[in-house]
Amino acid sequence: MNIKLTQTLPKTHTQKILKKEAKSKDAACLVVLIDDKKNILAEAALSDYQTRIKQLMEVSHFNGKACETVADYALAGDKKTAKENPVQLLLVGVGNIDKLGHSVLQKIANTIYQSTQKRVDSITVALGDALEKNHFGQFALNLLAASYRFDKYKSEQTTPVLTDIYLLADESLKAALTFAEAVFAGQSLTRDVANEPGNICFPAYMAEQAQELATTYPDLLKVTVLGEDEMSALGMGCFLAVAQGSAKEGKLVLMEYRGKSNFSANANKGSTNSAKVAGGLKALADKLPTKLPKKSSKNADTNNDLQVANDDAPIVLVGKGVTFDSGGISIKPGAAMDEMKFDMGGSASVLGTIKALCEARLPINVVGALACAENMPSGDATRPGDIVKAMNGKSVEILNTDAEGRLVLADTLCYVQRYNPKAIIDVATLTGACVVALGHVRSAVFSNDEDVLFELENASHLSGDLIWHMPMDDDYQAQLDSPIADMQNIGGKGAGAVTAACFLSRFVEEGQAWAHLDIAGTAWNSGKDKAATGRPVPLFMQYLKNSANMA
Repeated sequence: MNIKLTQTLPKTHTQKILKKEAKSKDAACLVVLIDDKKNILAEAALSDYQTRIKQLMEVSHFNGKACETVADYALAGDKKTAKENPVQLLLVGVGNIDKLGHSVLQKIANTIYQSTQKRVDSITVALGDALEKNHFGQFALNLLAASYRFDKYKSEQTTPVLTDIYLLADESLKAALTFAEAVFAGQSLTRDVANEPGNICFPAYMAEQAQELATTYPDLLKVTVLGEDEMSALGMGCFLAVAQGSAKEGKLVLMEYRGKSNFSANANKGSTNSAKVAGGLKALADKLPTKLPKKSSKNADTNNDLQVANDDAPIVLVGKGVTFDSGGISIKPGAAMDEMKFDMGGSASVLGTIKALCEARLPINVVGALACAENMPSGDATRPGDIVKAMNGKSVEILNTDAEGRLVLADTLCYVQRYNPKAIIDVATLTGACVVALGHVRSAVFSNDEDVLFELENASHLSGDLIWHMPMDDDYQAQLDSPIADMQNIGGKGAGAVTAACFLSRFVEEGQAWAHLDIAGTAWNSGKDKAATGRPVPLFMQYLKNSANMA
């Protein structure tokens, strides 16, 4: 889908052109937005269409309610009215202009696309100055997102006629449109990989997608992939406990986006790295980043090199990548189990965010970590009651093998702290309890850092990709106590989303800014029209854009 800003209305045609054989793909359509008080948005730019618009409103009893539509199909362009403008008109209601938030904008964008995609090849949406910058960006992104299709496995495919969208708005909004296009590119990749079936999308496939991005953007992106042997040498017992039941090898994929500086996971290799490599596996030293001392006022003025390193420290995004979740030995019920292909939605969103970053070329350093495994029952699968040890040396009693996402995330969180990141944000389709709590509107956010929480909430407001702050009081931690290990991987019936976040918090070092996003209710839509949503790529991109601007 092509989308552009314009300051001109669609071209009119003469009667001579209208005499040609009618082809809907040759048609253009002017989309006019009208509020519930029958005010025309961008009215000043539509002076040549005023009579047609008002006549159409009158004869159709159009009231401007949100997503109400009426079209005239340019039927006035006959011999007697050859001078009339035959460009089609589509009137779309926006409702109360003061309540024009993300949800309404999304519905309006979908309505516009669905009303035109089968019959015209281009539309011009008259916006004028009706939308401020953030709402304009959301609207543009939703128009693009409405055009997304995943029908590669259908033997018969229908191609939409609509290929070009023009937004009649001020030239000052060009940057917002360019950013929306970058977010759409990343969001589409997220939806593509998440919509793939489990026999196509498994850990190695996710690694291949990351490597393809590195090939496409070699100046911005470096990708490193760790296999099970390397994770075993690093002591990632929690991660491997999930992966060992499947014939598909687990993969930890590290994507280093270098938008600000050429930071490296290989810098200053030495004893710190070697000490982390069990069994003297020296090859792993090249894949284990060096942990730098945290910035403090004590050494900030005395060590300029350290100060620069800390200023350029990346933000790390960690995605749960369980490419299919059968539940393992604690196997899930059969109903809707096919939707467990979406359990890698966290890693899909991180992959998409990295692509969007490469498209937008934001001046910021980011690491995307994809914790990819397949959770399957087999003779090698982890049993309920097994005890494993994480990379940080803590032991975990696995009481339920269907609480597997927190296990792959635990070791990955341990690993990525070697980057000494400014902040770590993990994202996961982690708990059904989160769906019970928040449904499918907002993602849950837990955090140990007020600044990170504030920045995420601000990005949520600006992007329309909504989150909700959830508690993580210390009193919940007791639900994870185990009589025979440092902790157990489930906390009982109550507060399941909270205790999952508490579990992850035990693998974050003191002083490290961290947030956890549970997207179990927002990563995909269930039922007949099951499909990935591409969330929270818009949230992440707004957060990273804000962070880059503050740097």
